[in-house]
Amino acid sequence: MNLRDPLLWEHLYGTILTSLGLSREEDYISCRLLDTLLSTRVDLLERSLKRLSELLVGRDVLVVGDFLLGPCPKLPNTTLVAADSAFAKCVEGGVVPDVLVTDLDGVTVEHLKFRDVVYVVHAHGDNYERVVRLVPEVEGYLIGTAQYKCSERVQVFGGFTDGDRAAYLAYSMGAARVLLYGFNFNQVAEVVKPSGISVNLRSKLAKLSWARYLLLLLRESGYGVECFGGTCEGWL
Repeated sequence: MNLRDPLLWEHLYGTILTSLGLSREEDYISCRLLDTLLSTRVDLLERSLKRLSELLVGRDVLVVGDFLLGPCPKLPNTTLVAADSAFAKCVEGGVVPDVLVTDLDGVTVEHLKFRDVVYVVHAHGDNYERVVRLVPEVEGYLIGTAQYKCSERVQVFGGFTDGDRAAYLAYSMGAARVLLYGFNFNQVAEVVKPSGISVNLRSKLAKLSWARYLLLLLRESGYGVECFGGTCEGWL
């Protein structure tokens, strides 16, 4: 199964929208807003894709989720990717991840100021305000993503939540394999995000179910996805 096939992802995306009652139109509007912001930083986008390739192609990738307990791991010869609020936890422990994959609800402005970090910022139907307010604050490398293609500047790597999108990013960019660390597919990590957004528990659990499904689909396609250190509840 080729999960890089845009037609396959379009089918999966449509199924997710239907199951969760989400709006394709709202996703499109947010994507176009992100595209407008990126249109003023074209040189940065080119440098960012090059840097992301250097970090991911042929590399082992450790994706850290928001159920991280204790220090953020830093493995030799492995690219460290943080999913949303895991970035703040890593930074607080003295480790700055190489890449942050985020829809901007698990970070604040201070987390966007690391010049060597690749910020992979996602636009979707209910984060317009955060996209407009926070994307201009990014001082590192910058790549924009969305659920489906609205322009050449905004990338579609696949995946749905920050954690599984990080894995699909690694897969799409040619990483050797993905190690998951600090994931829990049965429990919501935070009732209130660092951005101040309250989490709808029922909706979040449904999204975590999709995250697990998409990661297992990636694994079953023959790509290397596994849990590192027994830190993934509800995985297998």
